[in-house]
Amino acid sequence: MADIVRYGVLSTAQIALNRHLPAAQAAANSQVVAIASRDQAKADKSAGEHGIAKAYGSYQALLHDPDIDAVINPLPNSMHCEWSIKAAQAGKHILCEKPLSVTVDESRKMIDAAKHNGVLLVEAFTHRLNPQLQCARRLVQQGEIGEVKLARAELTFSIRDWQGDVRAQADLGGGALMDAGCYCVSAVRFVLNAEPVAAQAFQHVRNGVDATLSGLLRFPGDSVAHIVTGMEEPFRCVLEVVGSHGAITVPNMFDEGADVHIAIGNDERVERFSGPDRFQVQLERFSDCIHQGKAPEFPPEDGLKNVAALQALKQAADSGALVEVKY
Repeated sequence: MADIVRYGVLSTAQIALNRHLPAAQAAANSQVVAIASRDQAKADKSAGEHGIAKAYGSYQALLHDPDIDAVINPLPNSMHCEWSIKAAQAGKHILCEKPLSVTVDESRKMIDAAKHNGVLLVEAFTHRLNPQLQCARRLVQQGEIGEVKLARAELTFSIRDWQGDVRAQADLGGGALMDAGCYCVSAVRFVLNAEPVAAQAFQHVRNGVDATLSGLLRFPGDSVAHIVTGMEEPFRCVLEVVGSHGAITVPNMFDEGADVHIAIGNDERVERFSGPDRFQVQLERFSDCIHQGKAPEFPPEDGLKNVAALQALKQAADSGALVEVKY
């Protein structure tokens, strides 16, 4: 067991049960040994169904467990900061679901807490681990499509329960931008290898949250990224980068086995990829960093920068003004 990182999961959220737990079961260096809920019966049920040794009726009780090395934090967005800080204070490394936090100030507090307590903090964005996004980034950096002029990232889906779904609750940090648009912003930042400087946006508000949001991010050199996100549309998960000589299209940013379409002039080609489960890759790399004492590929400061862009987009949508992205 010396090479195994022992994880505790804060909450019985679906992303934890459906993706993080199977990833841990498949990972060679990671094991989920505990799960917590504010309801002991829920914790017991999830632990029993997934073969987890320990179930706790509070998040704090899990953090007190000395046999846990790290936590996975899939709590609602508004709770990321509080419980990541408490995990750091308990000496646990933290793999925090996206977005890292709701505000830049919260991200700073989380980063400071992790550094002060000597633990790792990583934002759980898995799509950037997929080979098709890495291919798109490489092609852009190699100048294959010339100077980047435009980028477009869309992630939309439909939710059914607008009253009960945490993604539709304003007080829990819900809304399309925070839940799905964060992937779009992360994808364009990753593929362009650049940080936006200004934002504009429009939104449709439903249930007190942005149900659909369309925004623009301006990058240095005046390249522009169009971000589209929504919780009331059919599923779409597209990334496109247009340069002075050609375009790159990723039809599905999430699919581990996916295509990248490259069009340069009259020449078109498709590069096809297949990769391992991105949640397994994420967990194995995080556990390696813990064991080997090395810095993660994506430090928490990257999460802070993503939150800064999200915050600027939301402020732009709320005010109708052009908003500077501030870190």
